[in-house]
Amino acid sequence: MEVNEIKYEISLKSNKRGDFIRIKSLAQGGHSTDYFHYFERASDGALIERELTKEIAPRLIERVYKKGPTEGFILNKFGDAKSIIPEDILHQKTQKEVNFTSTGEKLDFHWPIFEKLKETGFGSIIRATLTLHQVCASRCQFCSTINRNKKDSISLDEAKTFVLSLYEGQAEFNRKNFPSYNEKYKKLTGSDIRLKGLILSGGGQPNLWPHFNEFVDWLSTLDIDLGLITNGFPKNIPDQVYSHFHWIRLSITPEDASPFYREGQFNNQYIPANIISSKEIAFGLSYVYGPWSNDDIMLRISEVIEPWSLSYVRFLTDCNLGRLEQLLAHKQLAERLHKLKIINDTGLSDGKIFHQLKYHGTKEQAVDLWEDGQCFLQSYNVFWDTTGHESNGISHLYPCDSVTVLSDDESGTQSARGFDGLKWGTVTNDRVTELYEKRLQPFFDPREICSSCLFMNNNAVVKNLINSDKYDGLTTTSKPLHINFP
Repeated sequence: MEVNEIKYEISLKSNKRGDFIRIKSLAQGGHSTDYFHYFERASDGALIERELTKEIAPRLIERVYKKGPTEGFILNKFGDAKSIIPEDILHQKTQKEVNFTSTGEKLDFHWPIFEKLKETGFGSIIRATLTLHQVCASRCQFCSTINRNKKDSISLDEAKTFVLSLYEGQAEFNRKNFPSYNEKYKKLTGSDIRLKGLILSGGGQPNLWPHFNEFVDWLSTLDIDLGLITNGFPKNIPDQVYSHFHWIRLSITPEDASPFYREGQFNNQYIPANIISSKEIAFGLSYVYGPWSNDDIMLRISEVIEPWSLSYVRFLTDCNLGRLEQLLAHKQLAERLHKLKIINDTGLSDGKIFHQLKYHGTKEQAVDLWEDGQCFLQSYNVFWDTTGHESNGISHLYPCDSVTVLSDDESGTQSARGFDGLKWGTVTNDRVTELYEKRLQPFFDPREICSSCLFMNNNAVVKNLINSDKYDGLTTTSKPLHINFP
């Protein structure tokens, strides 16, 4: 299946609120979202919200088929967008961004696995992300996995088998086959080369999976750092379950997209008291800035930092956008944060809010980075998405979670908004041991299908590590938080 194949239907509808365009996934489950507004680009690049009407709908639908569900609702694109480069954006990377996102700096603290990779060709999976099913309660306009089948769920035993393969099986393999590297890693980190950090994420919303409680309780018996990304806290989940996580990231959706928001405001949702009171859980918010954003919601987000005892608040832009539109969105986000006095004139924030400057790479960068056609994330990271699991009980693993949002301005390819194992997959979940028992190999050429990669910096860090002549001194700098989530 090609990435740019249309995987959703678009229709014009009306209800008591007015005219709207519905975008519905063609995948089984029919996930959908409704758009009542579109946006016009002003001469200064700002977006002006307009009410969607029957008259403008055909033009919007045509653009959506061409540009995708996010960019398609923006008209009169600012002509100078092509001149925008990352350096034009008011931003400075802070320690909060390093601590609470994957920027690449944490990889140094796992250097023996990259020495092992350089000298033997074998990877070491120390970080994993797992989707458990494809059911989500929210209907976000910018959903990166709208093309998913809600029946693609895994069993509790399958989830446990996946974890044990990377935890016990991988540790035993490295003790037996790579004892010298394993001892170096053990001296540095306190454990064998094995799974160190596990994130439960979407796809679907993890804590809506029927086996969530039992799975998390079981995971808590293993020496693995646990992270959770969720859209809310369903009332049927005992609050105590969340105490097993090292960090929890709550995604703040557009307020008309979530059933968890009482009175249609995110700050009225239920937050478990043990999360707020815990000194062991890093609790943070993530908010995708876009045309749906305004000063009111951004200020209300800042107002919950203290009562919710937040460790951080992350703002970023819609990754489904093409590079130019995404950089423009980043520029506008930075300007709004500055206007609201959240960041200063140099792009720094004194508080807990940070702007993650995450954007697509270019074809030139891809060719330079991957001269051998090998994605380096695959050497230490795995993402298991359950897409396709219903049909035959297996689904694919991927080097990262962002292949669904690859959007290339040069080729005109829009984000797939769903996982395609035949295009980006590595092995299936029943063959996970091959990721560490066999030499690293390219399952696809990232220069061809990942030229707009969001993780080029992480790839570059790994490339430098495996080309290093000396590893002494790499960990002499101050250790970031959550180093098991590099």
